[in-house]
Amino acid sequence: MSDAIRRRFAERVVVGDGSMGSELVSRLPAGIALESAPFTHPEVVLDIHLSYLQAGAELIETATFGASRPRLVRDQVADFVETINSKAVKLAREAREIAGVDCLVGGAIGPLAGVIDLDEPEGPAAIAAAHAEQAQILAGRGADLLILETFFRFDELALAIKAVREVCDLPLIGLLTFATERPPHQYVEQAQVVDELADLDLLACGLNCAPGPMGALEILRNTRQTRLPLAAIPNAGVLSRRDGRVYMPPATPAYLARFAGLSAELGVSLVGGCCGTGAEHIRAMAEAVRGLKPERRVATTVSILEPEVPVRPKRRPESSLAAKLEAGEFVRLVQLDPPKGTNAGAVLRAADELARHPAVDGVDINSNPLARLRMDSLSLSAEIQRRTGLEAVPHITPRDASLMGLQSQLLGAWLNGVRNVFAVTGDPSQLGDYPGVHDVYHVDIFELVRAVSRMAEGFDCAGNRIGDPPSFFTGVAVNPAVDDIAHEADRLKRKIENGADFAMTQVFFEWPPWERFLSLFGGKLPIPVLIAVWPVRSLKMALRLHHEVPGIEVPESLLDDMESAGADAAKVGRERALTLFREAPNYADGVYLIAPFKKPENVIPVIDEAMG
Repeated sequence: MSDAIRRRFAERVVVGDGSMGSELVSRLPAGIALESAPFTHPEVVLDIHLSYLQAGAELIETATFGASRPRLVRDQVADFVETINSKAVKLAREAREIAGVDCLVGGAIGPLAGVIDLDEPEGPAAIAAAHAEQAQILAGRGADLLILETFFRFDELALAIKAVREVCDLPLIGLLTFATERPPHQYVEQAQVVDELADLDLLACGLNCAPGPMGALEILRNTRQTRLPLAAIPNAGVLSRRDGRVYMPPATPAYLARFAGLSAELGVSLVGGCCGTGAEHIRAMAEAVRGLKPERRVATTVSILEPEVPVRPKRRPESSLAAKLEAGEFVRLVQLDPPKGTNAGAVLRAADELARHPAVDGVDINSNPLARLRMDSLSLSAEIQRRTGLEAVPHITPRDASLMGLQSQLLGAWLNGVRNVFAVTGDPSQLGDYPGVHDVYHVDIFELVRAVSRMAEGFDCAGNRIGDPPSFFTGVAVNPAVDDIAHEADRLKRKIENGADFAMTQVFFEWPPWERFLSLFGGKLPIPVLIAVWPVRSLKMALRLHHEVPGIEVPESLLDDMESAGADAAKVGRERALTLFREAPNYADGVYLIAPFKKPENVIPVIDEAMG
């Protein structure tokens, strides 16, 4: 059996299935434990398997990603480890029989480093035991191979492979995930980690989940090992649930088909989809690689462009920014990202240059953007203001701290001179550096805005008086490019009702979406609003934004123009940004510019040209 599987991977590009988790989230009622689905909702799991087989999948994974004992203990169903895993294999095999196709059943095993502390003395042994237990059940019930996927730590994956090898001899596929969605990308370093997997006892190695298709291709281009077949199973973007509604990522089947074809050219033997991919994505991918054999890869040197960073802004009533908006002045902010470590020299130097520019009214500072650990936005904002006198607007989110913790941080920030905040929901941790970590979210965005407003009235979230109150100028986000703009308008109204003072938009590249949104408010918002301006510097980044980032839509006209421009694509992106910048006074009260990540001061020529 193992030899037959190896031949299959050598002779053609094998098509895996799409996401089981995304499909379960979209089909099951909110609050249902997905890990228990094979036992509680077997008909749904079976139907998902069948949809992928009918779409052309040759390998389907069991619905057991989170069915290890430690995860089931967390869900209080640890007594069902054997039942859930056994049932999941049975459902996959049953789907194969019903569909009557020649496919492999892969037993899915997910990481535990976010559930058990791998760095504690007892951690490795506990994790190894759990992986071995689950692997033994999956193998014993008839899985053809095992897929250890979405491991965000190489050391845990190596530990898991060793533990599994002690209890079964099935072929193993090992997949890492790299939650680095923002520049500077570390594709070369990540590819080297993938290459290290070739030293382990695996049928194939590669990556799944994050980054999405575009990032996955860059990592694959930089791999050098040729001993093992490569596997690439990226997500299609970020699946999210908000207000009881499930929002699917925007990547189209055609986009995933393009990814699959390019993957085959790079020598990938297994392609499939992770979060946000469904049957139609798999159908398109299967068609794209039909009849293809993995090409022998040649080591090449890849030059990676420096894209830029999305944003979120902020502001205050006792602040100069608030005063300017209240006076009807058009304001201009520039986004800065905090550093990953303690050295903020580059950010502070950029702030120095921006502070000397007469047209820059302030900076907005992200808070752990895309759930990647960075310096605290409140502390950095205070230091920028102290050093440069430039107004700062730090982001705050309920993702990383309890409401009490956030209020405590805000009191300290007020003491240090911060007078503006920008309240955002925050990117989910599964997207970032700590995909196994649980987000806090003690409150939603509406409650957070209300809590900041209540502090200005002299009360904390529990109704206790807090003495001298901080009166922050509070901003909130608004996105005119969502499918349901009426729902987004209602969300903005709720934020305003809870105390929002101003708004800042998600990125967009043409005015019609914003005009449609404004029409829901009679042509003008009841609070000041700042428009995002992003000079996108490459077609690659534009495609990624359009297909992989929820909430951002890049017009086909801009994509076509950038593709036609070839090496001058950055010039096209810059001209579109300049147009928005110059026309923004007709639509809004200000702009914020998303600056280049490595050299944020390089946004200054854009400001000069727009105002020249």
